[in-house]
Amino acid sequence: MATEDPHDESQDPLEGLRKLFHDLGLPPDADLNDNEVRADLFRSMMGRLMGPSTTSDEQVVWETARQTARHMVAALGPDPSGSSRAARRVSDAVHLAELWLSEATTLPPTPLTPTVWSRAEWIESTLPQWRTMIEPVLATLATSVTEATGSRFQSAELDELAGLQSMLSPLMSRAISAMFGSHVGQSLGRAATATMTGTDLGLPILQQPLVAVLPTNLSAIQQQAELDEEGLLMFCTLREAARQRLFTEISWIAPQIIALVQHYAREMRVDPQALSSALENAMPDQLSAESMAAFQTDFSSIIFSPEQSEEQKDILQRLSTLLALVEGWVDDTTGTIARRWLPNWAAIAESLRRERATNAVKVTSAIPLIGLSASPKEVREATGFWEAVRTARGVEGRDDIWRHPEAMPQQSDLADPQGFLDRPAQADPWDDELQRFLDGDDSEDDSTAPTVG
Repeated sequence: MATEDPHDESQDPLEGLRKLFHDLGLPPDADLNDNEVRADLFRSMMGRLMGPSTTSDEQVVWETARQTARHMVAALGPDPSGSSRAARRVSDAVHLAELWLSEATTLPPTPLTPTVWSRAEWIESTLPQWRTMIEPVLATLATSVTEATGSRFQSAELDELAGLQSMLSPLMSRAISAMFGSHVGQSLGRAATATMTGTDLGLPILQQPLVAVLPTNLSAIQQQAELDEEGLLMFCTLREAARQRLFTEISWIAPQIIALVQHYAREMRVDPQALSSALENAMPDQLSAESMAAFQTDFSSIIFSPEQSEEQKDILQRLSTLLALVEGWVDDTTGTIARRWLPNWAAIAESLRRERATNAVKVTSAIPLIGLSASPKEVREATGFWEAVRTARGVEGRDDIWRHPEAMPQQSDLADPQGFLDRPAQADPWDDELQRFLDGDDSEDDSTAPTVG
């Protein structure tokens, strides 16, 4: 007997509204054009959506996101926390990975806490960092929607609703917050089923350096691809330990991602005319469950799929290139080790690449409303770029590039690493002054020394 998918979008879209009426204490066949029914519906929705007076809209967003994400992963089946045996295996793998990495990178080891997470634990542990990254986008959208709906209630065509604005505005604000939270939660729920380790998505979403493995997801791909269990664990642990070294030692990566997302958010615009039309269509002469469902679809499409400006497209490309450089560096660093110590590494790496391609929708929705990710093509190019740099300059020369954010390669450099290598480095007056000091040359006048500020 087939199991019903609780998230099957092909099911009757009105079923959710009928359930909502039931939850609000209304009969499923309630006549929405009856004034008493409307009054009861309004009072019930106010009570549900407004909640305690001390609950802010931001709290509604993130509590809704947390509950939605956890509900999604719970609906997929058993999601146990890690056993003591699994924890010991991860601890041993981390210890070995750290020894191997010291031969493949000059980035120093970081005190790491080996741990085993369920999907739900991954959601709980990463939610604070997701909030840091996503909140600027949600704040911008909320402001745009509030302004658009406020102006609509004050328009001449809806004079009869103008007097209700003081009551409807808080309700609309809370409803929008709940809708945002649901959208974010669905994205995080999908991402929780696609990640093998804590930062397998390539984003710095952990609050402290640790190597976290998700056995449920690891077991799923191991059985599907018939991979060696120990080899898969070692390969994923090795990659996660390398990623943690990079994120910890190169401390500008996380702030740069957040800054770019904030810049993206400042450029977001919601079409007020489209939103106004959606509001008008939601209040026809004969209100019905069908018209409410149509409004929900239109509203979601407008606020969750805003048109991107050219500047936003440029920001997304810069973000994508940065993520590709992270994953490409991890590929190059761990590939040299895996070739030497893991006999089945090629089959494991290929299976993980296919899994990532299959889960592209889950991964690209990792940052909701943006769809941030690096394409497989970009990651391949970035891997080739770091390999070329390592061949020309050695491991130290490759890793040293990360310490100079202003000298990081651009998108065009990924496909042309030789051009990047041949490019003359910009002269740094501090380097010149230091070299003169080391050479014992005191003939230069002090006035020629570089000044700060």
